[in-house]
Amino acid sequence: MKGKLFRIVFRLSVVVIGISFLLFFGGGCSPTPVSTGSIQGVVTDSLTSQPIEGVLVTVNNLSTTSDSSGNYILNKVPIGNREVTAVIDGYSSQTKTVEIIENEIIELNFQLIPLSQENQRVVIVELYVYVGCGPCGVVEPILEQLAQDYGPSKMILLEEHLWDIYEVPEVNDRYDWYIPSGKGTPDALFDGLNQRRQGVYNYNEYKNIVDNELDKGANISISAVKENGSSTITLSGTIKNISSSALENMIIQGMAFEDRGEKGLRSLVLDIFDGQTVSSIAPDEIISFSFTSDELSWLNESNVHGVIFVQAPNSPTKEILQAAYVE
Repeated sequence: MKGKLFRIVFRLSVVVIGISFLLFFGGGCSPTPVSTGSIQGVVTDSLTSQPIEGVLVTVNNLSTTSDSSGNYILNKVPIGNREVTAVIDGYSSQTKTVEIIENEIIELNFQLIPLSQENQRVVIVELYVYVGCGPCGVVEPILEQLAQDYGPSKMILLEEHLWDIYEVPEVNDRYDWYIPSGKGTPDALFDGLNQRRQGVYNYNEYKNIVDNELDKGANISISAVKENGSSTITLSGTIKNISSSALENMIIQGMAFEDRGEKGLRSLVLDIFDGQTVSSIAPDEIISFSFTSDELSWLNESNVHGVIFVQAPNSPTKEILQAAYVE
């Protein structure tokens, strides 16, 4: 009996010693430190540019919310490429990919699209003109007034100058792409070649066309931000398929333009970016883009704006499906 009791005590002692050994040596081990960086930025309304408070911004298992000025910061984010998501009721969520660098603070801004506006189509009117064209001087103030009346959340006017001191090569190439023959100014194109009005028309004629385009709604939403360099502009963001079916054979493109405060120069196109081809985008799929201009010459940096648009180049009318103004 005593021998059996001894064996039980001995075995328990071995177990206790073993556990103590593991705890002692295991407790001395510490995980390898993880290299981290930080993300900070501002969340704003894509239409009003006003800050949005209370937006949940997450990356991996880290999260924070934006303050009353729309500012947020995420610290101790592991280095590498990370997906950052901004979410709040009443707006479409937005996800961006950013590279986290050790001990650096990366700036990442979000412009969220109100759900009530997600299906709102934004109409692009491309007006081809040149200085010294008499009829152009009649049409320019009409379309500039129309653009002002609608605002950039519904209509964006792009004045593309040909054959004068404001011409840029990309404008000539684009006009040739649209109109291989039969060129002449003023020439107003609505959402590509969905509608075309060459010559002089009145305010109501143009307005009716814009209204018809607006009624079509949108299958794509666009979110974009702008960054100015000393003589460059970068537009970056995402497009999302908000329809119920896949969309194919599209191109994401953009332009930089400047408001010089004069008739015919209130939306003067400075540069047209090389496009990004999208062979297919599934429902709810999001695709990122980023464009940087060549060296530009502008009068006032604060008056330089951008536009991003998605176009179907192989469609019969080379239709522009959606656009977004970038302040």
